[in-house]
Amino acid sequence: MSGAQEGIRRLFQPRAVAVVGASDDPGRIGGRPVALMRRHGYGGAIYPVNPKYQTVQGLRCYPDIASLPGDVDLYVICLPAKLAVEAVATAGAHSSDGNGSGPAAVVFGGGFAEAGEEGRALQHALREAAEAHGTAVVGPNTVGLASFAHHSYPTFTTTLAAIPEVEAGDIGLVSQSGGFAFNLFAESYSAGARFAHVVGSGNEAGLTFPDYLDYMAEDPGVASVIGYLEGTSDGARLGRALERLRAVGKPVFLLKSGASERGREAAATHTAQLSGDDEAWTALFERHGVTRLHSIDEVVDVARALSLGAASAEFASKGVAISTNSGGTAVYMADTAERYGVPLAPLAGRTRERLAEVLPAFAHVQNPIDITAQVVNDRTLLPRALATLDEDPDIGLLLVFLGAMPDLADQFIGQLRELAPKMDTPLALSWAGVPESIRQRAAEAGLTVAGDPGRVLRGLGIARGSLARMAEAPGLDAASEEDTAEDTAPAELPDDLVAHALPDGRHGLDEWQSMRLLEARLGDLAPARAKVTTADDAVAAAEKIGYPVVAKVLAPFLPHRAKVGAVATGLADADAVRAAFQEFAEKHDAREVLIAAQVTVGAELIAGVLSDAVFGTRAVIGSGGVLANEIADVRTLVPPYDAGYLAAELSALRLAPALTAHKPLPALAADLRIVLTALAAAVEGSGGRVISIECNPLSVTEDGVTVLDALAVMDQNQRSTEK
Repeated sequence: MSGAQEGIRRLFQPRAVAVVGASDDPGRIGGRPVALMRRHGYGGAIYPVNPKYQTVQGLRCYPDIASLPGDVDLYVICLPAKLAVEAVATAGAHSSDGNGSGPAAVVFGGGFAEAGEEGRALQHALREAAEAHGTAVVGPNTVGLASFAHHSYPTFTTTLAAIPEVEAGDIGLVSQSGGFAFNLFAESYSAGARFAHVVGSGNEAGLTFPDYLDYMAEDPGVASVIGYLEGTSDGARLGRALERLRAVGKPVFLLKSGASERGREAAATHTAQLSGDDEAWTALFERHGVTRLHSIDEVVDVARALSLGAASAEFASKGVAISTNSGGTAVYMADTAERYGVPLAPLAGRTRERLAEVLPAFAHVQNPIDITAQVVNDRTLLPRALATLDEDPDIGLLLVFLGAMPDLADQFIGQLRELAPKMDTPLALSWAGVPESIRQRAAEAGLTVAGDPGRVLRGLGIARGSLARMAEAPGLDAASEEDTAEDTAPAELPDDLVAHALPDGRHGLDEWQSMRLLEARLGDLAPARAKVTTADDAVAAAEKIGYPVVAKVLAPFLPHRAKVGAVATGLADADAVRAAFQEFAEKHDAREVLIAAQVTVGAELIAGVLSDAVFGTRAVIGSGGVLANEIADVRTLVPPYDAGYLAAELSALRLAPALTAHKPLPALAADLRIVLTALAAAVEGSGGRVISIECNPLSVTEDGVTVLDALAVMDQNQRSTEK
């Protein structure tokens, strides 16, 4: 177990907890962890630390950390920022085993990186204090966490004070906002969801979002993970953690905020125009089978569904049975189930026969089942019908809809509370037309409750769909972990590159210079070429390369050179080359011309790579040539760009049939990997100078991929080599 994983284990399963800055008042921040630990069944020792008290909430209080016993696994730091840094340093020294393994610590206080330059310095000091003794820090600037599976509650949230007894489940919840973590928990818990752990990671000066995901991938008590994510400084690390969860079959559902249009400064290339920051996140999630959520309501609906077992293989093989006292609602629910991809279970013949015996003669005994309004007159009708449905082996969930009847609330809640624990089939209740207080009473009775049945069905559909999403995701190719350093090492830029400046502020390298960044890695994928400045040199280059040749004006931002007559193809002799050179000089004032070998043009791809603050780089592939901007047929990718991943992404293009007509996707993906590796190396090796580089088009024929053009865009703030 890694240091981070051992630290999280100590957070969730501490032998003893020290609350530094403890308060005798259970309503204050320093008093809440003590009160919550005692109230909700923490079984270890609790050591309040505060020189102001002899006792805190009936427990012996220690004057300082140095006077504590030696068995403290977890420190809860309830102090202002500067004092919190000192406390973490002291706690680490007090509880370290001397071999680099220290305690865990939760730092509540704000005033760190979120508070400006001074705060960033304090957070740096906090990180150094933690690293000095191997202390696993949660936060700072967090509400803390709760492990319901192990009754550990290092948090000051007010949410748990309102729940008399918290039932544990198997969902892990991780949020980069501590307050939001417990808001999501509270909303979901009241809907019937049950959690193993809830973590607010805060500023992540120590433990990070991926660390918690890694732990939950290994935790047998966690079956699925829900997260709220704003961002990460290490996209590759996050991707590996998500892949670990996928590999062990634990679905992940993320509410991702912070989508923006940042990164558009490279808009001189098609690549930047076709991919924004948020597309990279979408690519990451698709690669690892993550289901993206978009609202608190979706989080609640999915959490409810997960606690009903909707992401299990058993549920996926079965359907839902709907029981309602309203024929109109039955139609609405059937339509909604179909919209969200939730199959209705076909009722077995024996089930229909028994329902016909139980229900009135005018009842509908096909799924959805209309048990009719006779539930008002016959108080045994509902439990008998549900008991019958429970015996059908093809039903994975019973969804009961009740409309109105608030005066019979006690009857129905009592019947369902008694029946549900005896049933083998999970049961969810949708109750509309009644005050919220009645649904709350049903929830307090242990029932899984919603108002709109559509929300139950939406959650079931999203959770059920996560299994297919995980199975279809390309993930990480095992071979990508075996890439040699030479394959992935950044490429150094030549010293003599000259960036061309335009009046609108853009700066870039022409095709000749851009190809120089790539040619060492592209090998045979790049046709022979030469840069010339006179007609005689053009003829000499053509004769060396071999006719026929192509001539191009070297101008990095001349749009669609072929359309405006800046490209001449099929030049078969010296006269044709001279004529082309002369025409370029007259029409385009061309001073530099590129002569390249003529190659067969097949299907046309675009491949580009941009610098990305989160993932290092991100790539775009899609329909290329003059159609690159005219049709929306592109895919954004995140590294590593392994061949298995590329084959999956190529197959998602509308261009895929045209590509496979020339070359099988696995072979094409192998060539495309060479191109993207070369592009990424150019970006990564530029020290921030190259912010985008693309090849458009790539010609795909049965002979393979050929790079016909390239364009690199430079950071306009680094102009030391412009002309």
